[in-house]
Amino acid sequence: MDTPSLPPPPPPASASATPMTSGTRMARNAGLMMLAQLLTWAMAFLVAIFQPRILGPLAVGQLAIAFSIWLIVGVVISFGMDTHLTKEIARNPQRTSSLVGTSLILRVIIWLVSCFAVWGYEQLSFGADPVQSALIWTISLATLFAALSSAIMAALVGLEQMPFVSLMTVLNKIVLTVLSLALLFAGFNVIWISFASIMAALVGFIGGAFILFRQYPLRLRFDFPTARDMLFASRKYLITALTVMFYQQISYLFIAWLASTDAVGWYSTATKLYGTLMFFPVAIGTVVFPSLIRSHAAGQDHLSYAARRIFNLMLTMSLPVGLGLTTFADPIVRLLYGDAFVQTGTVLAVLGIVLTFTYLNTIIGQLMLAAERTYALNLIMIVAAFATMPLNFILVTWSDTTLANGALGGALALMITEASILLAMIYQLPKGTLGADNLRVCGLSLFAALVMVLAIWWLRSTSFFFLGVPLGAIIYLVAILRLRVLPPEDLELAKEVFTKIRARLQGAKS
Repeated sequence: MDTPSLPPPPPPASASATPMTSGTRMARNAGLMMLAQLLTWAMAFLVAIFQPRILGPLAVGQLAIAFSIWLIVGVVISFGMDTHLTKEIARNPQRTSSLVGTSLILRVIIWLVSCFAVWGYEQLSFGADPVQSALIWTISLATLFAALSSAIMAALVGLEQMPFVSLMTVLNKIVLTVLSLALLFAGFNVIWISFASIMAALVGFIGGAFILFRQYPLRLRFDFPTARDMLFASRKYLITALTVMFYQQISYLFIAWLASTDAVGWYSTATKLYGTLMFFPVAIGTVVFPSLIRSHAAGQDHLSYAARRIFNLMLTMSLPVGLGLTTFADPIVRLLYGDAFVQTGTVLAVLGIVLTFTYLNTIIGQLMLAAERTYALNLIMIVAAFATMPLNFILVTWSDTTLANGALGGALALMITEASILLAMIYQLPKGTLGADNLRVCGLSLFAALVMVLAIWWLRSTSFFFLGVPLGAIIYLVAILRLRVLPPEDLELAKEVFTKIRARLQGAKS
């Protein structure tokens, strides 16, 4: 593949409106982002397989705790400025240098202040653990470089230079994967492994800065009015991003507090495997979102028709994947990680059920955005984030005391909150968006999935359990077709969606 050349600086802004991006360019950009996502998913899967097996539950748990702390704090450091930068730079490209420079300075200041807060938390929680302390401060540097890099990437997105964004995304993940695996196989301990995150974030920042600042020279000058306006405008994006990150990461900290670091390692390993299966709903959501927006603009009847079809498609896909993962969770974990992670099998089995809810939540979240229900969506996530704290407290304590597996409590809390989010989002959709036909598809799809599970369950205890994947897929597909679960138009939608995904990936490769 040819090395992309740097585009020339854009012409001075005129009083006329900026022309809309062509459909060809938008399709190319979407394809590039999807290809980058597929590549990063594949590399993350490699690390998810080898890292736990080599490091063990304790080290994986220590690393997960450090990342959880700084993932939450990292959202505060970025302060929602990425979305603001993208929007402002898209409107006024000539302000790129001043906006990016101010944002970089703000991020360094917020990072320094955050270090004091993290230090206080560390002293209260991990003061006697030198390895945990070293990991926390190593990941703090990676978080700083990642926050600086995200400002650069936000600017490039605003300038619609998606090939470079995709390039840097893949380069970052390649550095992280190669260094992590090299250090793992060379026998280095977890502290040295964490340096791979610093190097990957640093490469991403330097590469993005080289691309951006050749076109728009950096101005590291603190402009107080610009900084004030930037923080004020970004606060609404901060609330949303912080709520989502807090919701995703708080279970790790509760498990560390109420159970053990080993339990965090079991939970982290299960969630990484679970996360590798999220490529499909994200890819489908990317493809159908523009159609949902157009359907909403055309009227409620059009939105309802489109929503019911895509809901049926996601439902029939999520059930076999989720229940299949639940069925084979234990033999998969034993094969990949050995007896040290035997408790992870139970956690992954619960996450298989969670996966079905998460698939549906992904597409219904897109529906809510298309239907202009952003405020309701944010409110649902805020309530879920607060609700997950008492749930984790109760369930992690119970599972650790009763079953000696605090990680299971975190998975059960996630299952309850994801199911609740699904019901709340369906309730908040415009009246009539989903209908009785969706209930029929839900019941028949669940029946077909249970038939599949009963047919392949016996393979769990054999050495050939992996044959359950193709066998289960065939049984489920036959059941779906025999029961006439999906009407012809929904089958056409499935064909159309996967054709678009394949076409975009092929276009991005070229």
